[in-house]
Amino acid sequence: MTIAPRIDPPAARAKFDSGEAIPLDVTSALVYPSVSRRIAGSVRIAPEPIVRALQAARPASEIMQHFSSLPDDRQIIAYCT
Repeated sequence: MTIAPRIDPPAARAKFDSGEAIPLDVTSALVYPSVSRRIAGSVRIAPEPIVRALQAARPASEIMQHFSSLPDDRQIIAYCT
């Protein structure tokens, strides 16, 4: 996994529209129910279980299971609202 620098919204949109990338919604579970706008086609992964697993020093294989719904062949662009 490579961590990329921030990307501006128009560039992200171009990548989504071309199929080069998918949006990953990591909005907090506390805020998510009140968010009225979401990016179409985004994959939702709540950050709280991952943060708890990291804080508890769970094995990497266990933490990576949270990301199993993400494709291996496209760039992932995470966002939150």
